[in-house]
Amino acid sequence: HFQALVLLCFNSADQLSYEEICEATQIPDMELQLTLQSLSLHKTVKLLLKGSKERQVRPGETFSYNAAFSHKLYRITVSQISPKEQLQEEDAVEQRLVGSRVHELDAVVIRIMKIKKKMVHQELISEVLMTLRFPAEAADIKRRIESLIERECLERHPPNEQGVT
Repeated sequence: HFQALVLLCFNSADQLSYEEICEATQIPDMELQLTLQSLSLHKTVKLLLKGSKERQVRPGETFSYNAAFSHKLYRITVSQISPKEQLQEEDAVEQRLVGSRVHELDAVVIRIMKIKKKMVHQELISEVLMTLRFPAEAADIKRRIESLIERECLERHPPNEQGVT
């Protein structure tokens, strides 16, 4: 992490400007801004004090070492703030993953029903959970079963019986 590099700069000075930290560490601008935000704007662990009260870190600001900081733990962790672009990319990847898993879920349900012919709803869900190669929730499986029933790939048992055919 870049946090240690930034903190090492404060061994020689109590107060440094954004430009001085950037020059001393050679950290890219965006990474340096995120690192300084995590060190100076954290709710409980403020290792650095920021000159202004704004949430954004901008060139020209000054940072000083927080000599009043103390913590009951010997070792602390300061979480790194992730950039918004990274969060958006992670969401997009998760959406693609869910989309591909929908087809695999459908295939597993149909494969099991072709073998068993008739099953109680709860047994089908547990069988699907054991067969899948990725973690899934029962609610997702129920939605896929409902979708297969709507598309007439599966049928419900008569009203006095529970399950699908």
